[in-house]
Amino acid sequence: MCISDPCNTLTRGLLTSVFAPLIGLERIWHLDEMEDLGFALLTGGLRPPSRYNVGGWRRHLPWYEVDAFCRRTSPWGLLEDADALVSYDEHALPRWTHKFRISKGYVTTRNKYMRCEKLYYTYDVLKDRYLTVRATPGDIELRDMALPLTRQTLRHGQPAHLHALFDAGAGKSDANVRALLNLAEEFRGRLDVTVRACRYPHRLKQWQALPAEAFESYYEPGRYVGAAEKELRLAETLTVLKGETALQAVRTVICREVVPGPKKDRWHPLYTTTEKETVEAVEVLADFRQRQHHEQAYRVGKYDEMLDSVPCGYDKESPDPNRPRWQRGGMQMIGWLVALVYNAVANLGLELAGDYEGRHVRTMRRCFINRPGTLYQTPEALIVSLDPFRGQEALIPAIDAFNDQVHRLPWLADRQVVLCLTPHTPPRLGRGP
Repeated sequence: MCISDPCNTLTRGLLTSVFAPLIGLERIWHLDEMEDLGFALLTGGLRPPSRYNVGGWRRHLPWYEVDAFCRRTSPWGLLEDADALVSYDEHALPRWTHKFRISKGYVTTRNKYMRCEKLYYTYDVLKDRYLTVRATPGDIELRDMALPLTRQTLRHGQPAHLHALFDAGAGKSDANVRALLNLAEEFRGRLDVTVRACRYPHRLKQWQALPAEAFESYYEPGRYVGAAEKELRLAETLTVLKGETALQAVRTVICREVVPGPKKDRWHPLYTTTEKETVEAVEVLADFRQRQHHEQAYRVGKYDEMLDSVPCGYDKESPDPNRPRWQRGGMQMIGWLVALVYNAVANLGLELAGDYEGRHVRTMRRCFINRPGTLYQTPEALIVSLDPFRGQEALIPAIDAFNDQVHRLPWLADRQVVLCLTPHTPPRLGRGP
């Protein structure tokens, strides 16, 4: 085991931290109101867990043990010998403390710089699965993490080809863009990089000066049924970075989104290392647009799994509030468990009978997870009988697979857990007049 257990709180703390986002427990102090026996048995005991034990376990997690846990549980096998399309981005966690002077960073939801901490996730946008996470203080930016995260993916994932996608935060300066291009050159044939270019005024003037003949129009469906088609105009050019020559110019795909009416058109430039002969401009744009899956996963984590309630990385027991200690163990562990729950629910959607692929965590929780039932205890087994509900037939393949794996509870005399469904009888309609 990669995590030590000096206080005998590992099992309870880990299981509670796993199942809390699954059932929708918003804050750790809500454990004080927990009276569900099923949740108690699920999290390693005969009584509901205490927030003091669970919170103490989270606060004292060493960062090196958490890193080892993340390495062993990261689903790198999804990328092995495959053509991977991976997004790298940050999720800022606002901190409202006034006592401790922690680092500030830009929080997009608040549109300002404020005290915060960040979680940097690596996300497979083709399979919609999280790959790894790294917790940092608020003043660490995407351009600081872009190179190490990409190298980590190449080293542990071993993809046949990796196409790395970055938002504009990875290329705030031309030096940051050149560093990513040099990394792609170092792994030529195995790595391509696409970065959304910052729309600085002097660069935007150059791109807007391109002749109209350089743009090719594409049409997409409107925002709703019957709406007018949306026009996109794509062009390619070469951009010379600061202090470089024309021989080092970067391939730039420019997307001009035509906005009808008095508003100005939207410009979306992309720096890319892909070859023009093999990957056309429209394909570069289509690949980069899939980064939206990563943003959607953050939305699911925030609203369905309470991602913003992960514990703080700064030490609240620091003697000097102006220079608090920082330890990322608990923050990174809970942030990674939220990602693992997201992956597990996505895998469950594939096992169910019916069209449940891609359903959000909250939908799966409402339909199948937070369901009433009855517990029956025998000398050999703990039988969990779910009350009948509409659509329960979709669970049959997943329940059969679970029972075949013979799961046992060591804290309940090693009894086997058996899941079963109660036959559902639809209500009979009364006769009409």
